[in-house]
Amino acid sequence: MQTKTFTINACSNHAPDTDWHAQLVTLLGRKPRRLSRWCELGLFGALSCIGKTGQSRLPNDVAIRVYSEYGTLNATHAAMAQANDHLPMPFTFMQTQPGALFNALGTALDWHGDAYMTSCGSRAQNQIALLQGIQQSALLAWVDEEPELISRWIWLEKITLASEPHWQHVDSIFQTAANARWLKIDAEQRIYQAS
Repeated sequence: MQTKTFTINACSNHAPDTDWHAQLVTLLGRKPRRLSRWCELGLFGALSCIGKTGQSRLPNDVAIRVYSEYGTLNATHAAMAQANDHLPMPFTFMQTQPGALFNALGTALDWHGDAYMTSCGSRAQNQIALLQGIQQSALLAWVDEEPELISRWIWLEKITLASEPHWQHVDSIFQTAANARWLKIDAEQRIYQAS
């Protein structure tokens, strides 16, 4: 694999505040409907991240990639509990679908691009795969409800730097410093940031 370098357009990598849902309503201008808590959490993180750029729309050429260890597990448990007594209610079943997040993002951001969600046991390998797959621009995320609320987003744009800044190793793309301007993944799959 070749070294890839990215500009960090925006980053939201802190834990959601306790009033994150109220903040989501403010960001959307309305209460979200028929979404699982996981999708709402993802929507909140994405809108918070993109809002840092001053934009209210996401260009269609920006790919969205979401990593989750548990996905819509809580909604799936609710659907399974309903299935013990009768068929799951339609909206309960719909909330088990992680792809609903992309529909909500498309509606909120007038975005019609490429997206997928991935889940696997190795967080580090998954992040490497997310970075390797970026063609030009991508909004990457880690969203989970368990064991704690996580909605970390970073918007990267592939670039070529004229000169090499001072790089510092980071363990995760979702642990970059607030003042970081660039991110790099090298041929040995190590991740670095620079200000």
